[in-house]
Parts: sequence; structure tokens; C-alpha cells
Amino acid sequence: MDSIGLSRTPIQASSCLKELNMDGCHLSYLPEEIGNLISLQTLNLAKNNLSTLPNGICNLTCLKRLCLEGNNVSNLPSGIGRLTSLESLNLSRNNLCTLPDTIGKLSCLEKLLVGNNNLSHLPSEIGDLDSLVTLVLEGNNGLRVLPESIYKLVRLRELNLNDCNLSHLSSEIDRLISLLYLCLAHNISLTVPDSIWHLPCLMFIWLNNCAKLRSLPKLPTRAGVSARCCPSLESPPLELDQLGMQADYSGSNKLAENNYLTSLLKQLPKSKGLSKLEDTVQITVPAGEEELLIWFPYHDVRGPNVSFVVPPSPFVNQKMLGWILRFVVWAPQRTSFRGPSLSIDGVICNKIRWFGVPYSFVCPTDVDHVWLIYIPQGYRGLQLEGGDEVEIPISLIGADKVKIQIDVSHPNTYVKKWAIDLIYEKADEIHKGNDTCCQVVSI
Repeated sequence: MDSIGLSRTPIQASSCLKELNMDGCHLSYLPEEIGNLISLQTLNLAKNNLSTLPNGICNLTCLKRLCLEGNNVSNLPSGIGRLTSLESLNLSRNNLCTLPDTIGKLSCLEKLLVGNNNLSHLPSEIGDLDSLVTLVLEGNNGLRVLPESIYKLVRLRELNLNDCNLSHLSSEIDRLISLLYLCLAHNISLTVPDSIWHLPCLMFIWLNNCAKLRSLPKLPTRAGVSARCCPSLESPPLELDQLGMQADYSGSNKLAENNYLTSLLKQLPKSKGLSKLEDTVQITVPAGEEELLIWFPYHDVRGPNVSFVVPPSPFVNQKMLGWILRFVVWAPQRTSFRGPSLSIDGVICNKIRWFGVPYSFVCPTDVDHVWLIYIPQGYRGLQLEGGDEVEIPISLIGADKVKIQIDVSHPNTYVKKWAIDLIYEKADEIHKGNDTCCQVVSI
């Protein structure tokens, strides 16, 4: 149905209609009579050629879902604030330069998608959207600053600001107490405030390809961060309990130039928060040749599994806090796998298989990376003791999700070396009076 066909439809007679789907119908305009569909709850106008909306659309006070994705709409009618039943508004891929102030009156709105438009600013009234859970603003290249009112959205769980040219986030971001996912990739000049650490529900933050990002604040223990291909990144946190549950710095090669891996491992004996960690922490970070010679002097991969015997503790009754698996990983640029990832298939201790550790994605790159996994003692019931025989099978997962055993005979093997660090509580006999918090034994 095109616009002419719609204008000839007896809309008045359809006043009881609750759902209208005109996705991809080649509409170039909507008649004013659309406002007569007073019972309408869902209106899908995606993938048409609409450049304006009639004021009559603002009469649809029962409307809960409005989709205008993939049109040419350049402005919204100011009466949009009358759609007080609206729960989902999809305005992605249009030509919007601004949003009307009245958008703040949409008191039931839970999802607002305005990605890939031409927004240069947001009205302060956006902070009045008390019910908002999802806000997507990605691809608005002129959006450099957010209004302070946006930090009033205490129910917000997802905030997508990818590719927006943001220069910074306000320290007020810690007021978003329900935020789970924060997407900030492809913001060239972005800086991240320390207050991120105070977000109690944060699960993941994306910072990939932020070209001028130089440092990262400490993260909540249960959060993860992906900061791939950030060429200026030089100073993430050095404490394992401040990195979050997962930190992926693949392709951020300045970290190799600055010997970040060395700084991280040297900081281990001084780490105060290891005893409080209850979950695994995994990090992927580029490393230089000199660092690898120091931290991986032996244990070239000779088979598909890591195997070792746990030595006795350095001192009698010295408690183990946890242990670290370290792998030198490498993924060639030309690989037959679309998105290869390494997977630990469990830990076999004294021939008993224990938990699985989350797999790690390895970006195709010709730079060696270190994949480091910290496992707290007692995690999922596994307690290592002196004399235990430990075996850790490793597999490569291809795009088809079928596990493929690593071919260690191939020159392009993905795991090149490995090492183990056992971490014990501080021994007063040798550490009393210094700033050491634990003892690290590498095997």
C-alpha cells in the first residue's frame, strides 16, 4: 500500500484497530486522518519515505509502540508529548537534528531509539523520562556533550553512545544506579570519569576504537570492559580487583610498548583486594618480545593441554588465595575462523573434572597477546593443595561453534606458551614490615 492507497482507506471506520503494520510500503506521507485510529496501540511505519508526520498522529493517546525506523523524518510534531501511553519509540536512521522539548512528557516511555540521526544536542527535558530503561543514541556524530539532566534517569539500564564524538562523560554518571550496559565505542576524544566505579549494577562497558583514550578508571568487581584497538591507551588499573571481571585490551598495542603486563604482574604481591575476589578475572593484553622472555621463560606448548603438579606451600599452613593461568596467544590476520576464540574445557584435578572458565575471544592480529585468568581458591568448590595433579584442556572454537583441538604442530598455533602463578597469603616470616600483601610462586 502506498500513500495514495492509504488516503483512500476508510480510516474512520477502522477506529477500533489496535495494530497497524505498514513496514516497507513506500509511503511518502501520512494523511491527517491517521489520528482517527484512537484505539491504535502499535503503529509500524519503518522503511518508508516519510519526511514529515501529520499533527494528527499526536491524537493516538492509546499508542504504546511507534516505529519510524529507516525514514527521512527531519522533525517531530511538538504535540508528540500527548502520546502519554507510549512505551517504545524507534526513530533510528532518520534525519532528526533535534528532539522536541515535549518528549519529556512521555511518562511511560521505556525504550527510546534515536540512533544514526543528525542530533547535535538533546533537550534537557529528556531527564524527565522517568520510566526510560533503554536509550540508544549511537551514530549521531555531532553529539559531543550530554545534558546534565540525563543523569536523572535512575531506571536506565542500557545507554548506547557509540560513534557520537563525545569528548567526556560527566562525573554525575554514577547517578545512573540501574545502568547495566554502557556503549562508548568509536568516540575519538573520550575520557572516562573515575565515578564509573560507583555504578552498582554495571555489567559491561564498551570502549573499542576510542583513538585518544589514554587511561581507564577502576571498575566494579562484576563488570567487564572491552577496550580493543585503542592506540593511545597506556594506563588501565594495575590491581586485579580493579579491572572488573573481564578486561579485553586486544590491539591496544601501546600497552605492549609501555610494558603494562610487567607492571601488572609486579603489582601482584602488593594487591590488597585479592582475598576479597570471589569470581574469576580474565584479561587479554598485548605484550612485547622482551616481556614474554621474562614472564614466559619456559613451558612452550607441546600438546593440547596444560598440566602441572602443585608444589607444597612455601611455609607451613600458608593459605593459598588463588592461582593464575597465563597464556601467550596469537591469531594470524588470515584465519579460516570468523571470530576465533579460545576455550578452557574445565580443570581436571586428580582426574576429577571441575568448572569451566569463560572462553576468551582472540582478535586476529600479528601481535602476541597474553590471556591471563585469575581463579580464586575455592571457586566453584575447587581447592588446590600441594601434590595435586592438574590438567587444563584448551580448545579453539570456530565460527560454526564446533570445538576444534588446537593443532600444536602447525606453525600458526594459537597458544604458544603458558605459565602458572600460585598466590599465597602474606608470610610474616619474610614480609613483615614491608608493603607486600601476598606471595607469588610461579611454576
